[in-house]
Amino acid sequence: MKPANFFVNVTWLTAGNLAVKPVWFVFITYVCIRTIGVEQYGVMAAALALMSIVDGTRMLGTSTLSVREVARRKERSSLFFTNFLVTRGVLSLIGIAAGLVIATLLGNRSVLFTVALAGLYIVARSFTEFCRTFYRANEIFKREAYSTVLEKILVVISGSVALAIVPSAASVLLGMSLGMIATSAVNYRWVVSEFARFKKSLLDSDFVRKTIPLAIPLGLSNLFILLFLRTDSVMIEAFVGEVATAQYALAFRILEALVIVPSIFVTVLLPRLSILSNTDLSMFRRISWRTTLGMFFVSTCLSAVVWAGAPTIIHLIDDSAVMLPSVPLLQVLIWSFPLSATNFLLSTTLTAANKQKPMAIILGIAAVLNIGLNLWSIPVYGATGAAFATIATQIVVSISFQVLLGFRVPGRVDESLFPEADFEN
Repeated sequence: MKPANFFVNVTWLTAGNLAVKPVWFVFITYVCIRTIGVEQYGVMAAALALMSIVDGTRMLGTSTLSVREVARRKERSSLFFTNFLVTRGVLSLIGIAAGLVIATLLGNRSVLFTVALAGLYIVARSFTEFCRTFYRANEIFKREAYSTVLEKILVVISGSVALAIVPSAASVLLGMSLGMIATSAVNYRWVVSEFARFKKSLLDSDFVRKTIPLAIPLGLSNLFILLFLRTDSVMIEAFVGEVATAQYALAFRILEALVIVPSIFVTVLLPRLSILSNTDLSMFRRISWRTTLGMFFVSTCLSAVVWAGAPTIIHLIDDSAVMLPSVPLLQVLIWSFPLSATNFLLSTTLTAANKQKPMAIILGIAAVLNIGLNLWSIPVYGATGAAFATIATQIVVSISFQVLLGFRVPGRVDESLFPEADFEN
């Protein structure tokens, strides 16, 4: 299967996401809130947020590194797939245990089963994303579009059946997990039949030892992003309670749904920029800056539309009085979207340029800043304080990334880390 051009790839991803993401959004907001209630929805949102943070910790940036390096040399596919699949599997077990310990320390012993199911869902989703790494590295986004459609159909159907049987946070997470596990199995089959093979003979602790230091800055970057995007829900629940968490989670879900726009472009851009950073710096800079400026314009327009329509959007999802505070929360939170969308593209440029270490430092500082702002603002201003903390953090990240790109030029991969003999399929 040959890779298509940039616009064809964007079209495939857009079509795949538009076909099912609206259904997913209705399910994860309207259906879940109406079926399990506001408090249970708050529990589910906090559990997913916690396990998403833990997942970002254990993955160590292996997916992003795999896309970048396999895109440059396709013969590395099986080596990366075999070694990182085993590494991630071991870390998954550690991650779920760590999540349960954190939930216990936060005083959430009564919902440990729900947290464990959230962990199962996140692990299965992470495995599916790892499989998609190899579609992306080979620039076969048609297959990723099929994968996305399959995922949402299976997860929504299994989650809906679980809700119909037992309307609770634990039940819906169990159903979603079963759907995601089935999706993972299908994607594994697609990968091993077309893109990479799992070979025991390729298992190499020396390879893992050499590559993990390259992946860790990328993993830390992902973790820091998760920290300042997800800790707000965990901290709101701890300081204000489940109802406020549900109100914030609904507004955040709408913001999260819009991330589909930059994520499509980032997914297609990373393998292409990874190649150009070693071959054509002029084209590299031109593509990265044009797409970033274009994304800022598009995301600002979308934010204005959502800001104006916030009362209608929230009313259509849940018209109960208890969810009315979601309207002003959304109207504040939505203005972080233009910043997060452009930061998404800027971080992709830095990743392709092998500048993951300074990027990780910037995002680490931002995560600490965000947590500090939340600790101060949530007890005083509630969920609204968390929304303003998110905007402030995104501003700091945006300025820092632009300064970094102004002084840095793309570097080349140290090929000595990857001996020719190590990359035989």
